[in-house]
Amino acid sequence: MKNYTFLGKSDGRRFCIEGVDVFSHKWQSLGTCDIVIDPDTRKPHSFSSYKIISGTKEVGFLAGKTEDDKWNFYQLSDDNDEE
Repeated sequence: MKNYTFLGKSDGRRFCIEGVDVFSHKWQSLGTCDIVIDPDTRKPHSFSSYKIISGTKEVGFLAGKTEDDKWNFYQLSDDNDEE
């Protein structure tokens, strides 16, 4: 099972992952979804996976809106099992 790290929430104006503002770039869908747990409500959500390219840097993440109309961002954890 994949493990994701919660990176934070945003109102859609600005959010940086690995130093890159994701709202300043086009999101490319990777065509997959995963289930993540909202750290505040403990509710599961199915969010889509995306990547953005900034110069030579490629940043992958999961993102989706929750009931509070905020974007939640997650990234694949380093401690995932190789299955």
